[in-house]
Amino acid sequence: MDIGNLQPGQTVLVQGTGGVSVFAAQIAHAHGARVIATSSKDENLERIKALGADEGVNYTTFPDWERKVLELTDGKGVDITIEVAGGNEINKSVAATKVAGTITRVGFLTGQTSQLGLMPVIFRQTTIRGIAVAPRTSFDRMNPFLDKHQIAPEIEHVYPFEEAVEAFNHLSRGAFGKIVIKVGD
Repeated sequence: MDIGNLQPGQTVLVQGTGGVSVFAAQIAHAHGARVIATSSKDENLERIKALGADEGVNYTTFPDWERKVLELTDGKGVDITIEVAGGNEINKSVAATKVAGTITRVGFLTGQTSQLGLMPVIFRQTTIRGIAVAPRTSFDRMNPFLDKHQIAPEIEHVYPFEEAVEAFNHLSRGAFGKIVIKVGD
């Protein structure tokens, strides 16, 4: 919302169906954006569509998923990409993002380093911005928005503290939304 200056009617690409991407899809949808999601599982694409994503691209079926995103946007690309993959996938994100669009780098599931093709970034005038934690003012604006639109995080499973190792194992296998470890009553 803040970094990409999301406006109603714009298009947002969320990568995967983990906690960050699902929450971003819900927020973007509630703000009036068109949402395209990627996942390796068709069932997760159906689940995220039920939460507001308009389109889904299975990146196993379409390894060149950026081309499918361009097809879905009539060749223009998305306004904002929520990039969680990391590694060299950043180049596909650049290709899928419109000229003068924004990529918000939130994660690095496939690696913390990448070989970024600079010519596409320069010619497409892409803004790439890392996000760790938003400022308090963003948090204060977000909470009334979540309440107004009745948005809650999708929690796939809650583990007791004693099963924390299994929770991390579950997370490493992939989850739709969040995995929670309950610390106390």
